[in-house]
Amino acid sequence: MLPLFAQATPTTIPEFTEALTCGLQQHGVTPRRIEGQGAAFPDFDLLRVDLTESQMTRELRPPPVSATTGDVVGIAHFELLGAPLYFEKAPLELHLIAEGVKARLTMNDDRGCLVPESAAAGNVSVQIARAALEALLHSIAVEVAAKQGFEVRKTRLSLTQDGPLAVSFRAEVTAKVFVMSAMLALTGRLMIDDELNARISGLALGGDGMILKLAGGYARPYLDRWEGRVFPLLAFTFGGLKLRNVELTAGDNVLVRAQFASA
Repeated sequence: MLPLFAQATPTTIPEFTEALTCGLQQHGVTPRRIEGQGAAFPDFDLLRVDLTESQMTRELRPPPVSATTGDVVGIAHFELLGAPLYFEKAPLELHLIAEGVKARLTMNDDRGCLVPESAAAGNVSVQIARAALEALLHSIAVEVAAKQGFEVRKTRLSLTQDGPLAVSFRAEVTAKVFVMSAMLALTGRLMIDDELNARISGLALGGDGMILKLAGGYARPYLDRWEGRVFPLLAFTFGGLKLRNVELTAGDNVLVRAQFASA
């Protein structure tokens, strides 16, 4: 689903690209450029949505939409990219290409959406460097620890492939409390489903005894809030387009890729 915001249903390609720009901005996402080409709306030769340098947060949750009525939009070539696109402060590389897309355009008052229903072919990839993930975890640890009087000095992340759709992780955090300096280790598992949703599970906290006792009491409720939590890698879902051949690989980079299939 791509969100639209306009006073009236778009009837030209410029009106549509403006409505899409405003719709994304309603969700706190500012696209770099939206380009539409074609002889006459609602058929596009090209629709390209460039989210490079846009910012997204863990709180972004566009409402799910399934459109069964509305105008049919044809898109010969569709691209969605972010090079990079920022999640919190972590840079992601997003590339989505689809050919022969059929979608449904609906409007309800000033809000609407474009819901893809089928595509002849397509693929998507989302990539993030391990170092960027490590920096993101460090910033979160610093934020949480500061509330408890801890000082986080260093965070080190290691990843281990755990099947075709899962990665086990270990984040070692070196922290200082008063005059003590010690290490805490957060371990868990990250799994990707067929809709490119990431789910965290098996969170456990270990480390040096004294600081573990000090940290464990406040950390466990915080970890429980993350346990089982789902994070959509593609915040804006793609309607009837289903994914196949989903792969997750972990090394210096974490890469998720898949191909499109119609529902």
